[in-house]
Amino acid sequence: MKRTYKLNNLDCAACADKIERKISKLTGVKQVNLNFFTKKAAIETDSEEIFCECEKILKKHAGTFEIE
Repeated sequence: MKRTYKLNNLDCAACADKIERKISKLTGVKQVNLNFFTKKAAIETDSEEIFCECEKILKKHAGTFEIE
């Protein structure tokens, strides 16, 4: 399963790197690609429940987001 997020308040490249590293460490995440310039995060997981954990990390470090 794959989901793309538009991160509305991402304003720091170091924050983007931190978010990508934290999400990639979650069990069940197959792939994560966070692009600071487009402010988008593409996440691929094994199950729907993992997206909830990913979204908690996104909200904590990037503020609001939209699912595309």
